[in-house]
Amino acid sequence: MSYMIDAGLDGNAPYLRVLEADSGCVRLAWRYPVPEERAAPEDADAALQELFRELFLLTTADYLKHRR
Repeated sequence: MSYMIDAGLDGNAPYLRVLEADSGCVRLAWRYPVPEERAAPEDADAALQELFRELFLLTTADYLKHRR
């Protein structure tokens, strides 16, 4: 499967979107919380962990789909 990557800054908050190249369907949407949006400093670490978890799940699902 081919993907398009849309990454940039929304104000001062980085974001990432992964879209299927054929359909344009959004497979992953992520935005890093800016300091004003965080309830605690740990929220920044949790946001990065969530990004890597979602990327792992996306690649695993793609791998399993094409393995059959």
